[in-house]
Amino acid sequence: MAAVEHGLNEYNAGVASVRSVARVQAVFVESDRVVAGIDGAAYWGKLHVRLLWVHPDHQSEGLGSRLMDWAEERGKELGCTSAMVDTMSFQAADFYVKLGYRQFGLSEGYEGGASRHYFEKGL
Repeated sequence: MAAVEHGLNEYNAGVASVRSVARVQAVFVESDRVVAGIDGAAYWGKLHVRLLWVHPDHQSEGLGSRLMDWAEERGKELGCTSAMVDTMSFQAADFYVKLGYRQFGLSEGYEGGASRHYFEKGL
């Protein structure tokens, strides 16, 4: 799989105007335990948020919003003009709407009647 990923990256580098990818990652730690974190990447002028997680015991503390705000600011510093994220229907769609994201796509038919929602926000 590493060879497949390398091959795709080489192909993309040959056609894309921006060849660098910057990781955007942060965690909140409490008592040596990770309680929240975000993982994303800035490339081709967009911030792509891959993962955002907050431990259920800390979900009412604003950590998710703080992480998203930080990632968006980091994205701007890296020249991104928008941020993208996707989430399952049973996860955080309303959360992203509250942060100003607009839904641009929907994929239905997942097990249990779930759907995947795709969001974007201008930075």
